[in-house]
Amino acid sequence: MRKAVRAVWAPAVGLGLLASGCGGGHRAVPVSGGYGGRPSAVPESPAVPESPVAPEPSPPPAESPGSPEPRHVPSGEAPQPSAGPLEIRSRETRYGRILEDGRGKTIYVAARDNADFESTCTGTCTKDWPPLFTNGQVNAGPGVNSAWLGTIGRTDGPTQVEYNGWPLYYSARDSGPGEINGQGLSAYGTTWYVVDADRGRPVK
Repeated sequence: MRKAVRAVWAPAVGLGLLASGCGGGHRAVPVSGGYGGRPSAVPESPAVPESPVAPEPSPPPAESPGSPEPRHVPSGEAPQPSAGPLEIRSRETRYGRILEDGRGKTIYVAARDNADFESTCTGTCTKDWPPLFTNGQVNAGPGVNSAWLGTIGRTDGPTQVEYNGWPLYYSARDSGPGEINGQGLSAYGTTWYVVDADRGRPVK
């Protein structure tokens, strides 16, 4: 068995020597790169474009300051006072010359207040009939008797404007200047009326 192995191995060695001897001056050179010669130019693979990255969304622009919208007033919380000075003026309407504020919003009184310098509208009532509050001076505009114009204190907060003893209110039904949607309405145990600027009393 060992002779057979030697017989097989010997030709293999001889073939190896023959191959190395027959090479002469020729030497194997790598096709690409290596130390024996200049490497062949290999075309580079085309660059794979990166997946586009979506830009982060820009924050929404800040809203420009403007006239504040009416604030919803929870039950039991007093509405916020108007910044002073506040002007009360008159306007000619189908009900005669009535009171409005400097922005043209109609002013009302509650019959139950009885011109006794005390408001009976509190709590939930102030959501539908916001008292005319002020934190500054109150001025009499055209057609308004300045002697009847003043303010009264309230137990729920700010100072309320009054005219000839009647506490003044807005109506939540009026969304803009010139509207008169609260006249003659019955709510919260009383009836609501616009105010006669000349007589200083409700227009019934």
